[in-house]
Amino acid sequence: MKMRRREFLVAGLVSAAALAGAPGGLAAVRTSAAGAAALPAGVYFQDTGTTGGWDKAYTQKQGVIRTVSSPAYKGSTAIEAKQTYIEETGGYHSEVIKSGAQSVGQDRYYGQAIYLPAGWQFHDQNVTFQQWSPEDPEGPWLLMFVYGDELRYGGSGGISGTIGAISSLRGTWIRVVTRLKLASGTGAFEVWVNGKKLVSRTGMTVLPSTSQTIRWSSGIYCTAWRTGKPAAQSVLSIFHDQARIASSYTLAEPANW
Repeated sequence: MKMRRREFLVAGLVSAAALAGAPGGLAAVRTSAAGAAALPAGVYFQDTGTTGGWDKAYTQKQGVIRTVSSPAYKGSTAIEAKQTYIEETGGYHSEVIKSGAQSVGQDRYYGQAIYLPAGWQFHDQNVTFQQWSPEDPEGPWLLMFVYGDELRYGGSGGISGTIGAISSLRGTWIRVVTRLKLASGTGAFEVWVNGKKLVSRTGMTVLPSTSQTIRWSSGIYCTAWRTGKPAAQSVLSIFHDQARIASSYTLAEPANW
């Protein structure tokens, strides 16, 4: 069957020129997506649940990525990332993207709150809600996803495992903070869920193989649909709110700001 594909890009709010003079390629203090106030030192990016707060928005097939008023973790909006199976193979992405999120040698914390609807059916297929990818050249690297009733991570970077069960957390906001220290031999990968550290892997190599920088994508990616049919629902949505990239866990934790 001939594949149908729809993509759209939302213009970036921060230009490359604005970042050129910043240490490590990211500004220590920057205006928010709305342009209303400067971010605190140690916060490199934040979005309070709007697609316009990111550099790009991207969908495939009948995917949807949009700002909604409910459910919301804090404030009045969140982002809904939705995908619908249409009897085709190929990609099923709906996501927002922060380009140039981190460079090799930097230590960053990525926080956000995600929401699985109360009617979500746990199933044994990977449904990714965030991923980090090399840039220039780009490629898959590290994905974080729902599989069954667990949060897991994996990808081509050789970092994989289980974070923990979320069997009782459908219909609630789940706070996830991920630390990435990009280094050879002294790198780190750590994950907190609802304030509890569940993964801590340090003193290891954490490096994207094809680039000196990575981007952060947040949304939904139904990976199993590339080659097969849904094991459960054919329409899936994950909601996202209170996203931050920061220099510490405390700053990145969605409950703290």
